[in-house]
Amino acid sequence: MSERMRISDYFDRAYLGSERYWWRGPVRYELDPDAYSVSLLAQQTLRLLRSRTAGRALDIGAGEGTDAIRLAMLGYEVDAVEVSTVGAKKIECFAEEAGVNDKVRVVASDVQDFIPNGPYDVIICNGVLHYVENKQSVIDLMQQETCPGGINVISLWSDYTPVPHYHELVPVYSDREDGVVTKSYKEWHKEFIYFERDKTESAHSDLPSHRHSHIKLIASKPIP
Repeated sequence: MSERMRISDYFDRAYLGSERYWWRGPVRYELDPDAYSVSLLAQQTLRLLRSRTAGRALDIGAGEGTDAIRLAMLGYEVDAVEVSTVGAKKIECFAEEAGVNDKVRVVASDVQDFIPNGPYDVIICNGVLHYVENKQSVIDLMQQETCPGGINVISLWSDYTPVPHYHELVPVYSDREDGVVTKSYKEWHKEFIYFERDKTESAHSDLPSHRHSHIKLIASKPIP
């Protein structure tokens, strides 16, 4: 196999390839949980957030900004961290189009180099940890920067389904269902945990048809 690409280069190329790489459909910033019929995580996250008072949020691996913009529309002040400089610029543009650019601060950075300005009421880490070998360091950062009673929302690939060779252009580190992520949150209250197995990938269309398994988790930090 040839030398693997840096994750930032991979997503720079992906984001340059189309106006929108993620969430191409019309339902993108809808705040009604029932609008997300194919994403239990989006449904449960919105149900939980709509029952809370908006505060500060951190979106790690913000991509093109869909989660960050949705949080801002709910009233949150959002720090959106994205390793791709192309993605970071698109977040700024899309946040302005949505009328929430005053609530979204974009930082172009690898999460492993990012210095947070916490504490945060909500931290979202969607589709990032399977690209990070040392997951514990990122989870520790998230947990330390979360307010008591605040929530972490995580989605990553599990090793239940082998990673398709299409994704081996970059290093990938799937987690076990009983691995680092779930063990790290054993003392937190699980609002939602779901092992989604062998699901056809439908979030992007730049690769041949393939399947993934996921660990999806929403957990709230204990209040002393």
